[in-house]
Amino acid sequence: MSTTQVCPCDAANPAPITNLPNLSLISYRAGDFNSFRRALLTPLLAPPGDPPLEQSLTAWQSGAGADPSIVDLGVMMVEWWAYLCDILTFYNERIANEDYLRTAVLPETPGELIQLLGYRPRPAIGAAGTLAALVTPSVLPGQTVTLPQGLQFQSKPGPNSAPQTFELSSATQIGVPDQVPAITPPNLVAALESYFNYRSYKVGLEIKEDYLYKKITNHELDGSTDTGVAIGETTSYAVLLQGTVTSLTNGMSLLLGPRDETTAAGAPTLITLSAPPAVQTISGGTKQTVITFTADPAPPPMTAENARLMKANQTASLWSFTGASFTGSAGVIELAQLVRQIRPNDYIAFTAPSADPILAQVQSTTDILGDASSAGTPTSVSTGTPTTPPVPIPVLHTQLTLTSATATAVNTWLSGTAAASVTILFGWVEVGTLVDQPPVAWDGVSSNLQAIQPAQFPAGSSLPVFMQDSIGNGQQATGTVDSSGDLDVSWPTSTLTPLSTELQPPITVYYNLLPVTRGKTVANEILGSGNATISGQSFMLAKSPVTYLTTGSSYASTIVLTVNGIPWTEVASFYGQPANAQIFITREDSNQNTWVYFGDGVNGALLPTGTNNVVATYRIGGGAASPPAGKLTVIAQSYPGLKSVVNPVAVSGGSDPDPASLLKEYAPRSVLTFGRAVSVFDYQALAAQAPGVTMAAATWSWDPVNLRASVTVYVAGELNVASSVQTLLSAAGDPNRPVTVLTATPVTVTLTMALVVTAGMDAIAIQTAVQTALCDPNVGLFSPANLGIGQGLFDSEIEVTVLAVAGVVAIQSNIKFTINGSVSAGPLHTPGEGAYFSLAPSGFYPSTEVAAND
Repeated sequence: MSTTQVCPCDAANPAPITNLPNLSLISYRAGDFNSFRRALLTPLLAPPGDPPLEQSLTAWQSGAGADPSIVDLGVMMVEWWAYLCDILTFYNERIANEDYLRTAVLPETPGELIQLLGYRPRPAIGAAGTLAALVTPSVLPGQTVTLPQGLQFQSKPGPNSAPQTFELSSATQIGVPDQVPAITPPNLVAALESYFNYRSYKVGLEIKEDYLYKKITNHELDGSTDTGVAIGETTSYAVLLQGTVTSLTNGMSLLLGPRDETTAAGAPTLITLSAPPAVQTISGGTKQTVITFTADPAPPPMTAENARLMKANQTASLWSFTGASFTGSAGVIELAQLVRQIRPNDYIAFTAPSADPILAQVQSTTDILGDASSAGTPTSVSTGTPTTPPVPIPVLHTQLTLTSATATAVNTWLSGTAAASVTILFGWVEVGTLVDQPPVAWDGVSSNLQAIQPAQFPAGSSLPVFMQDSIGNGQQATGTVDSSGDLDVSWPTSTLTPLSTELQPPITVYYNLLPVTRGKTVANEILGSGNATISGQSFMLAKSPVTYLTTGSSYASTIVLTVNGIPWTEVASFYGQPANAQIFITREDSNQNTWVYFGDGVNGALLPTGTNNVVATYRIGGGAASPPAGKLTVIAQSYPGLKSVVNPVAVSGGSDPDPASLLKEYAPRSVLTFGRAVSVFDYQALAAQAPGVTMAAATWSWDPVNLRASVTVYVAGELNVASSVQTLLSAAGDPNRPVTVLTATPVTVTLTMALVVTAGMDAIAIQTAVQTALCDPNVGLFSPANLGIGQGLFDSEIEVTVLAVAGVVAIQSNIKFTINGSVSAGPLHTPGEGAYFSLAPSGFYPSTEVAAND
C-alpha cells in the first residue's frame, strides 16, 4: 500500500491534545472522522527489511492493476469504522466534560455533582407579605372575627400565567374599623415660587433697581448675570375664594387673619396682591377665585373655617397742615380729620407710594382740637405777627395711640416720609368666603393625617397599618393616634423618610393586617411504608416545588412529617446525629423534585416497620415571580365575616433555585468553609446563599480605629437583605475580624446602538431578541448570573452577545454606553467597588438598518 496521501480530501494528522488550566472545556477527543479514516488507510510501517505489519490491507491500494470492487468495499468498511470512532470519541469528550463542575454544560449535572460535596443548593423560596382584610356589614363595632391559620388567598394572574396561592401564617382577629379615609390637614395658604429681591440688577449696560425675579440656581435671567446683592427673599402665596370675586385689584393691601383675634396667633397678616384675581373652574363647574399675594412675615397656618380675608372700605390721611413730614411722638398718630369709626384694638394699615405697607394696632383714640393755619402747629392756635392779631383755624380731628408692639416699627416707617403721601386704611370688611387648598401629596413626615369625618382612627399606639393613595401607591407603617385624633405615622426601616413616592390624597388607612406566605398546602400525603431492615430509606414527594420560607438569615421547608403519627424533625445533615434521633433531611433533584431521606441507624434512626406509616403535609409553590401590588385579592376559601382583602404593598422575598452558574462557583468553596468564614471567598459564598440575595461580593478592607484587617461584603437582592446577611456572617466569621455588610449600588446603564439586520426578517422581533439577550434578568448579559458586583464589562462582550442573535448582521457604529447619564468611552466599563451595572429594557435604544443584498 502506498505511504503517500491516501486521499486528497483527508486531513493532516491531528494536533496532540492539550488542556491548559482554567479552561471551560476539556479537550478529550483522540480524533475525528478524517483522522481516523486516514489512520485506517495508512499501513503501519515495519522496520527496514521486515514484511509489512498489515498484510490484509496491501491489496486495497488504488494503484494500477487493483480490483476496483475490492478497493471500494474496503474503503467503505474503513469509513464505517471511522464514523463509529468519531461518535465514540465525541461522547467520551462530553462525558469527560460533564464529570467536572467547571466544564459541565447540562443543566442537571452541577446539581448531581455537588451531592458528592454535601452542598445544599438554595431551593425556590416563597414570597411573604401582608394583606388587609375588610369585614362584612354584619360585623358590628366591638365584635371580632378570628381567621384560621392556613386560610388561602390567590392572585389574579396575568396573561400566560397561573394564579399563585398564599396562606395565612397565623390565626388573626379582625374587626371594625377596617379602613379609615384620611387626608393631610387642611391648609388655607399655598406657598408658590420664591423670588430674590435685588438692588442694582445689571442687564447689559442698563441698571435696574429693585428688580424682582424668579429664583434661578445660577442667578441668570435671559442670559444676563446679576452684579447686585440680594437684600431678601420673597415668597408668593395664594388663597382661594369661593365663586367669582371682582372687587379686588393688583397691588391692593388686604388683611388675612383668624376670625378669633384673641388667640395667641390672632394678629392678622397684611398682604399685598401681586396679580389680578384669576377665576378658575373646578370639578362640577364650580367657580373659584385665586388670590395671589406677597407677605412679610409669612402668614401663619390657618384653615378656611377659622380665617377671613378683608379689605378696607375707608381711608384717612395724616395731619399735614404744617407742611413737614410726620414728627409725632412714638406711638401717637394724628389724623387730618375726625374718624370715630376706628376703635381701640382695631388694626390699621399705613400705605405710601414709595414704601411697602405696614400694619399697626390701635390702643386708644382721642378727639383733639388743632390749628390748621399754615403758620400754626397741630397742637396750638396760631399767634400771627405783632401787627396782625392771631387768626386761629381750629380743626377737630382724631389722635391715635398705637400699641407698644407696633409703635416703634410704624414710627421708623413714617420717619422721613411726607405726611401728605400717607394713606391709612381701616374699616375692614370680608371680601368673600375662603376655601382651603386642594389636599396636597403627602411625603409622610411633614404632617399627621386627619380622618375624613365622620370616620375616626381607632385609639391606640404603634398599630400596624397599610396606606393606599388614590392612584394605588401603598406603604406599610405603624400609626399612633394623638390627643387631637390625628394619626402620627412612623415608618419601618425599609421605607425612606420622607417617602420616595408621595401619597396622593385621599389616603385610605387599612387596619386588620393579615401575614401571608406563598404556598398551597398538600395535606396528609402518604409517602410510603417504613422498613426497619433497610438503611437510609428515601421517598419522593408527589408534588413540587416544595415551599421553603425565609427564617431570619436562613430558610426552612414547610414539610411536617409524621411516622406512625409521631412528628419527626427535619435537620440540615445527619452528621453527628444520635442513632435514635427521629430526624430526616430533604434534598431537591435536578428536576426540583423533593426527596425525604431517613437515617441508617448510626446517624439518625431507622424508619420503624409499618404500612403507609410515613405521612407528610407540606406546601408547594415558590420562586422570584410574585404578584404585584393590588393583584393578591382573591379569597380562595370564603369565611364568615370576611368581605374582601387588599394588598397595597406587594409581597416580596421569593427567589428562584440557584442556577447552575452559582453552583459551579460556590459549591467548591463550601467544602473549604465548613460553615465558617475565613477568606473573603468564604464570606462571599455564605452571603450568596442567604435568602433574598441575588449577588454578593467580598473584599478585604482596613479598620483604622482598631488597626486590623476587616471584611466588607456587598449584597444585592431584596430590600433590607443586608441586615440579615450581617447577622449570618457575624455568627459564621472570625469574631476578631469585623465584617460589614453593605447594600450594593446599582449603576443605571443605557445602551444605544445601530443594528444591521438581515433583509426580509422582522426588525422589531430582532430588536426584542437583542433586548432579551442583554436585559433578561435570568440569562441576559446584564443579569446577576452573568455580571456580578464590581465586575467590569468590555464593549467586545456586548458585541459578541448582540451578534449572536439570529438576524443581526453587524453593529453599524460604536456602541454608546451611558452610565448614570454620562457617556463612558470604553472599551472597558467598570462600575466601581460595591456597585453593579443595571440595564433595564427601557434603557436599551436600538435602531435598525436592513443589510444590502449583494
